[in-house]
Amino acid sequence: MILNNRPAGVQWGMVSPSGPHLPRPLAGLSDYATADRPGVDVDATVMRLRRLVFLKTCLTKMMAAHFCGVPEWEVKGALGLHLWQDAEHGTWLRTRVTEMRTPPHHLDRVPAAELGVFAEELLRAASTLELLVGIHGVLKPAMLAAMEAHLAQSHPVADQPTRRLFGFIMQEEREQIAWGREAADALAARAGVSLAEGPLAAWRRHLEAYLSAAGGVFGEETPAATAALPPPRAALPFEPVRVPRRDDRFPHVWNSRGALPKPGGAVHERIWWMMNVRLQEMHVPELVATVLYDWKDQPWEFYHDLARHLWDEVRHSMLGEIAFAGQGIDFTQIPTHVGFAAFPNTRLDPADRYAFLWGIEQGLMIKSGKQAEVALAKAGGDSVKATFQDFDWADEVLHAQIGRRWLEPHYGDRERMNDAYTRVRGEYDRMKEEDLAKPGRDWWPAFYTRNLKDRDPHHGQAVADVPPIAGSGY
Repeated sequence: MILNNRPAGVQWGMVSPSGPHLPRPLAGLSDYATADRPGVDVDATVMRLRRLVFLKTCLTKMMAAHFCGVPEWEVKGALGLHLWQDAEHGTWLRTRVTEMRTPPHHLDRVPAAELGVFAEELLRAASTLELLVGIHGVLKPAMLAAMEAHLAQSHPVADQPTRRLFGFIMQEEREQIAWGREAADALAARAGVSLAEGPLAAWRRHLEAYLSAAGGVFGEETPAATAALPPPRAALPFEPVRVPRRDDRFPHVWNSRGALPKPGGAVHERIWWMMNVRLQEMHVPELVATVLYDWKDQPWEFYHDLARHLWDEVRHSMLGEIAFAGQGIDFTQIPTHVGFAAFPNTRLDPADRYAFLWGIEQGLMIKSGKQAEVALAKAGGDSVKATFQDFDWADEVLHAQIGRRWLEPHYGDRERMNDAYTRVRGEYDRMKEEDLAKPGRDWWPAFYTRNLKDRDPHHGQAVADVPPIAGSGY
């Protein structure tokens, strides 16, 4: 039993502490009257956090599982951001649990069987619209409402560390939900389907029923006393799409970027080819996504690192998208390269996939790699592209470190890592050579002449101090 030790008859406001009368006591977290209540105890708080940790872990892996199969470019980009944010949230919440006297932590166990069943149903979303309805229309609003309830119930001072984390997480949840709802509305309108009735409404009710059967996000709600749950979709193992998809706006989907421009060309053309390389980097997160999902039983830190790697590569692709959109060029009409993901995703185990990517990124640490790309943009007087490449370089240094962190223990040493990369690279290059033998692969010269050549501030003249650049291998 919790006792209130306030003397009988004393009301808040009748007694004030001595000293300066500042307008907001308790560091501004609360007034005395609001803080004079028990709130949610440690055990109940930890159980709530465990369930949120589980859901954030599932969301990170779930969005990675669907990443290649989503054909809509803009949704793919948002999933990259959202899964990284969810991985960040998961890490914060895991740390908070470890601060609350609860060893052993068991944070990678399913906290309740019914919640695991719900997550398996959500994983079976059969389209982009179903994925958005499930994640941004059902689960994330329920998580947001649960965290809002915790803020209303928990003690403002005793549980301030949890409340602080919830504040950060809820801000990003609201942004994610708003984006997801707008995207779902747009896709539904384009497809001529309704979100409020028909199959998509039935899917929403399906997931809501399974979440209710789990007691809601925190497991504290009484399941609805209605008919039995709808038949589960999760009757068979889930198999993700491994060959990246593009929607019908993309007329040219190939297994290579096409023939490279001749070396020693005008610096302006070389900068724009570099922006094309950035644009095509969507196939890198499409590779990382399958590694994240397929490589089982790794420490949480592994999945958090790969979520960051994935989002960084999405950002790099967005930099290319920004560059072409800034010139009024429809980037969907540029031949899109999916082979860099399709080849390893369908032929290699997760470790070899990641070793293949690591070998390329490690190779770009030489002076004629990422450093030279920054120098090229600066030599051409293009400050925007220089900024793009500067951050791209910084990210790739981090990615090479991430690769070493997880691959070296797996293979045993750096030599075996390099051996894996060399073996896979040869197979990939043979696949690219087959693709380059097909008609139409020398598309770049005509594209550059038609869309970009007249915008060369140097008019094709030579520019001093332009460094040679090693091929990226993407």
